[in-house]
Amino acid sequence: MKNILIFGHSRAGKTSLAKRLGEEFRLNVLNEDSLITAFERAFPQLEINGGENYVQTAINVTPFMAHYLCVLAEHANFKTGRRFVADMTFFQFDTGIPLMEKVLQKMGGRKLTDEFLFIGLDNNKSAGELFDDIRKYDTPEDWTYGLSDDELKRHCAENIGVSQTFHEGHNGLRFMNYDVAEGREKIFDKIVADLKRIFEE
Repeated sequence: MKNILIFGHSRAGKTSLAKRLGEEFRLNVLNEDSLITAFERAFPQLEINGGENYVQTAINVTPFMAHYLCVLAEHANFKTGRRFVADMTFFQFDTGIPLMEKVLQKMGGRKLTDEFLFIGLDNNKSAGELFDDIRKYDTPEDWTYGLSDDELKRHCAENIGVSQTFHEGHNGLRFMNYDVAEGREKIFDKIVADLKRIFEE
């Protein structure tokens, strides 16, 4: 079994899927939004926060997340034996993935794809539909909750159509891509079934 990293834009279902996989496979569940909130409250000078500047927050937090995920993987391998699933929101692939590869190399020469399985959740809704979903289902715990309508509309416009192209552009990571625009629970069932087949091989 591998550690699982889930990527996708707002309202794609990352947190819900992480909880489901945690229950199905007895995985520890890591919620990146909670880490961001802790950074924001404990170290405001680091300019790591969930609402004001998504891109800058991802840039600022990626070096930490790259090291943290690798350390957790090592801990799972040699200390607890229990893997984890993480729902990822703030992560810069262009810098984070090479850094993770470098860190793992120093930690015994393990490969990224030996330690992690990558899931991409794509949502083929329009920017307007995504905006309506976020406003309808947002809670104070969601990083988008405090955004103004203009900020949220800009975020939705920037994210539509990006996920699938992005995931497919990283074929070396063997992304498992799923479209969750409709019938999310059925898609989650399929993801669980696909993972069971993989883990049984």
